[in-house]
Amino acid sequence: RILVVTRDKTKTTVTITTTTKTNQHHHIIMSNAQDLLSILGGAGGASNRPSASRAGGVGSTTSGTTETSILNFKAGKMNTRLKPNGKYLVEPDSRRGELHIVWTTAGAAVAGGSVGHLKLEWKDRRTKTTVNTIPIFPADDATFERVETGREGDRVYLLQCGNNNADSRHFFWMQDKDVEPDEDICVKVNLYMSDYSEA
Repeated sequence: RILVVTRDKTKTTVTITTTTKTNQHHHIIMSNAQDLLSILGGAGGASNRPSASRAGGVGSTTSGTTETSILNFKAGKMNTRLKPNGKYLVEPDSRRGELHIVWTTAGAAVAGGSVGHLKLEWKDRRTKTTVNTIPIFPADDATFERVETGREGDRVYLLQCGNNNADSRHFFWMQDKDVEPDEDICVKVNLYMSDYSEA
């Protein structure tokens, strides 16, 4: 399945090409981003209980900085790539993932009084490796909000930070079956991104 997205000032047009067992091709045109997100499926394939956590791990890097994961929860992601023809190729990532909110403090700043910065890390839960790192600054006015896809059960969230362009938009969907923690997670993510004193 291949998704091609074309954006202008007023709408997003999505073309989906699928191939059946009889090699027939089907093309569907959708008029907005919600329709695109609705094909992703909200709950993912995870069967474990939610792992959202306020107190995460603490580690030190070789540069003398200290990193603390202050919140983490299971979430998948969607990859968006700009093609030479100006269209966007959007592909769901099938891996089981985990999103971490990480507070980083420079070694020199620790003694002087807790100056640091925030970043979001998306990790592959199988390999335990960090795949994407997104720095977050207060001036970015970053937001983390649920996207209504028009289909009941979808739990898709949009991280928007900085300028309103493709590079500043990151889509994730919850991979736990338990929907109850979703709202609390969303509130915490927005709180930490907007106010460093809460991190």
